[in-house]
Amino acid sequence: MTRASLSMVATAALLAACGHNPAGSDTLSPPDGTFQSAISSVTGPGVGGVSVTPQAVASKTFDAVIRVRVQRARPNSTYYVQRAPEVGRANGADGICQRALGQAPWSPADPPAASFITFPQPTSPGPLVALTTLADGSGSIEFEFGAAAIPAGTLFDVMFRLVDDVNAPAAELRSGCLTVTAK
Repeated sequence: MTRASLSMVATAALLAACGHNPAGSDTLSPPDGTFQSAISSVTGPGVGGVSVTPQAVASKTFDAVIRVRVQRARPNSTYYVQRAPEVGRANGADGICQRALGQAPWSPADPPAASFITFPQPTSPGPLVALTTLADGSGSIEFEFGAAAIPAGTLFDVMFRLVDDVNAPAAELRSGCLTVTAK
């Protein structure tokens, strides 16, 4: 093997070890966290990951650090972070995420509830949580979220999505279903 061939093999091995895949990949490892899911495209380009790390708080209610990251999404674009939590109805922790999928007990035939809710809650103060991608389509965000109505020990399903418009999305990236335990 020539010196040039050895150099190319060594460079390829180092890039692979660092997680660089020049040919691209259909997945991206989720950020570190207790509960994790890959994010994939529903419409538009991009892959990513999300993690939810519940924290124990004095109020003994749900509080978590949420991390989201994407790659190969639309460049220089804003994506709003939304969730579809299943709390307070049957099948709330069965690992299916019926709310996000519009299935009973979250279908239009059931009491009204939006499929996805943009962070923060509509009744909470503060701006909507969004990440803006760089020129290469990568981006990430980390934020803390609490819900006083969810007591510690509660198990619930949640699915996340990133959309470019909260009312009429043209681009949507979606996670798998996570079953989270409030601390």
